[in-house]
Amino acid sequence: MIFLEDDMSPTGLPSLPQEQGGTSGHAPVLISFLSYKALIFHERFIYIFQRKQLTEGFQLHCTPIQCRLLAAFLSHPEQVLSFGDLAACAFGLDADHCDAPEIVTLQKHVSKLKQKLPPFLKLAVVKGHGYVLHHRQEGHKAESNHTSE
Repeated sequence: MIFLEDDMSPTGLPSLPQEQGGTSGHAPVLISFLSYKALIFHERFIYIFQRKQLTEGFQLHCTPIQCRLLAAFLSHPEQVLSFGDLAACAFGLDADHCDAPEIVTLQKHVSKLKQKLPPFLKLAVVKGHGYVLHHRQEGHKAESNHTSE
């Protein structure tokens, strides 16, 4: 199996190959973040694992848009990503021309993505600007302390 490092778009966010006709012939994308790695298959399946523990990981089944958003967050952990940058990554729009309906659609996708994240990752809103992906230090035990937003 061949792993490719993600290509970067003009916004500095990762750009994954676009899915065409249901199946894509591209190789999986490997993203390193903190002490984890994320392996993305065909913009629908993401496997997150610790670098030294390939046998224990979290599988996420995402829509292509959710997959592109998560790839952007994983590539920039603990960094605020603006609504415009995320819309450009998710929908292929110009980051400078993101309007209210696109932001509302983006928020719906992020909300659904939040529900799929493993317990050690948390997406937080930065009011009026965008979102940030946080890593919870307490690891897998964070699930019992998880509060819905």
